[in-house]
Amino acid sequence: MKRHTLLLLSSLTMGIPFAVAQEHKHTADSLKTVAIEEVLVSRNQSVGKKSEAAYRASKQANIDKLLDRAAGVQMVRRGNYAWEPSIRSLNAGQVNLTIDGMAIFGACTDRMDPVSSYIEPTNLQQLSINLGPSFSNYGGALAGGIDFKLAQADLAAQEQFKGLIGTGYESNSSSIQTLASLHYKRNRFALLANGIFRKSDNYQAAKQVVVPNSQYQKWNSNFALSYQLNSRNEISAQYLMDLGNDIGYPALTMDVAFANAHIASITHIYKPTAEHLLPIRSKFYYNKIDHAMDDTKRPAEEVAMHMDMPGNTWTAGLYTEGGWASAKHMLQSRLSAYINRATANMTMYPKEGSPMFMYTLPDAQRSFVSIDLAHSLLAIGNWGLETAGTFSLSNSSIYSEAGKDQLSGMLADRFDRNNLLLNLHSSLHWTPSANWHFHTKLGYGNRSASLQEYYGFYLFNRLDSYDYLGNAALKSEKLMQGSLSASYKQAWVQVELTGFHYYFKDYMAGMVQAAYGVMTPGAKGVKQYQNLPSAQLSGGELSLQLKPLKFLELMSTVTYTRGKDNENYALPLIAPLTNLNTLSTQYKGYSFQLEMENHAAQKHISTERYGDLATPEACLFNAAFRKTFNLPKQRLIAAMRVENIFDKYYYRHLDIMKIARPGRNFIAQVTFAF
Repeated sequence: MKRHTLLLLSSLTMGIPFAVAQEHKHTADSLKTVAIEEVLVSRNQSVGKKSEAAYRASKQANIDKLLDRAAGVQMVRRGNYAWEPSIRSLNAGQVNLTIDGMAIFGACTDRMDPVSSYIEPTNLQQLSINLGPSFSNYGGALAGGIDFKLAQADLAAQEQFKGLIGTGYESNSSSIQTLASLHYKRNRFALLANGIFRKSDNYQAAKQVVVPNSQYQKWNSNFALSYQLNSRNEISAQYLMDLGNDIGYPALTMDVAFANAHIASITHIYKPTAEHLLPIRSKFYYNKIDHAMDDTKRPAEEVAMHMDMPGNTWTAGLYTEGGWASAKHMLQSRLSAYINRATANMTMYPKEGSPMFMYTLPDAQRSFVSIDLAHSLLAIGNWGLETAGTFSLSNSSIYSEAGKDQLSGMLADRFDRNNLLLNLHSSLHWTPSANWHFHTKLGYGNRSASLQEYYGFYLFNRLDSYDYLGNAALKSEKLMQGSLSASYKQAWVQVELTGFHYYFKDYMAGMVQAAYGVMTPGAKGVKQYQNLPSAQLSGGELSLQLKPLKFLELMSTVTYTRGKDNENYALPLIAPLTNLNTLSTQYKGYSFQLEMENHAAQKHISTERYGDLATPEACLFNAAFRKTFNLPKQRLIAAMRVENIFDKYYYRHLDIMKIARPGRNFIAQVTFAF
């Protein structure tokens, strides 16, 4: 591992399937801006755009693999579907996952359906990753956020009709995908429609060892309509549907019969007449998610007791945002609000006796109102300053008498919680020369517990095999954070180094409650969410980009994070040292790429307290080829990729239950744009 880590020869941006650089754009604080195809992926560490690193990814890219290649993002994996994003090894209620700024909450109490599982690159215009507090995190975020910005139906001065069709195949799991997109534009009216179908059988680990219960199938489609009322007003409507079924989770005790999302919104944009006022954007939205866990396809000897576990959530909300900008100042503001209801239950069918019913999330509700404010001092000589704050009021409650009745015997009598939340941060930029840029950020934030952390009732955690109880008396979790970065660039080289430290107060974690008996067959015991006095997380990210020749590019990223609680126990699911490297070249319209990814062993763990297990190192090699054929009015893109060339048996530290990842995999994709 050590000898591989010394080879800092590439980067995350080139690791997307079939991604090969075509274009470079350099900004004051950017190391990576690679244009490939259709979806813009940006990584931002500040309120402004100066520190944004961006690249473009194929519309056929797998959303989980796409996120997994972004420095600072790690994916918690429970199977071959719906990986859970984390930012610098923080996840769940500590980060914000939004779709076009809309609050959306998964319906599975076992976190089988993160927000990212209901989106596809075919839907996207931009994927914005914020490694820390930012105005771009809608409603604030303790540790950062990811916003999946939907593709819009864009207007055009002259009538246009564009489209895209494509298909792909993966050998390892006999996986297929088929996509199509149509975009009609006029000066006052535009319509966009796209869809994709994916189907995968069980995949194979190294040496063709089949991993059972790793299959999945899904349909996804998106429809967008834009209409210009007049020169100042434009209105648009959007509907996204994602339907997944027969989804296996080899790391869990149950699979998923279906996971369905319906997301709708109406947006109004007003362009003020005043010179310095920015457009005012207002969105009204509603989304509903239905999810059902299923064990009927598992072998009978693996099912101690058959269970039905459905869950659903719905969220209705709005936000309006605008601003003012001059040559040196920019002010931004946003008002947002939503109401979210979530419920989940379980019916157990013992071999003898009557079925038993209980809520696992007993009719919980959250109302949320937030004001976001940001000010950017764009330039005073070589200096720039950005300050921002989010002020939020969160109310959590149980909305049904049945839910209150169930919790009254186990949790506190007072279920309603009101939390006044404050997130503040400030960033200072210094550019002493055209080659050097320095950036420091300080921030403070707090968050209320999630509905599961407040009201969850015997939620089984596969990581440590404990049943979890909520705690309506939890204090809000506080965070003080700081980061410092330095970057250097010339025409042929760019390098950036970032270090960060997070200090948590009232950190939320599950602690053993010996007085309670288990509910899930095979569970080790019961834990309840408690506030620990403190916890700390530190780490760094290094990025290097070299272009010694016009046709040759070498890129590399290294990321490292280490966390511990107040008693020096290692925090769970902390990614070890990771190094991603790529060598890419282009010749007469052909693009080639060779990739090496290194994942160090993770031995800094706490099995006793958090259930983490040690993970060995892994070194993988991938290769890709791509050719674009430019026809008179069309474009044909053909791509081939080989992953895990040497068929290595491996898993990574954030893989629950250490289920082996796929062995050698050949991928072929063809896309036709007209």
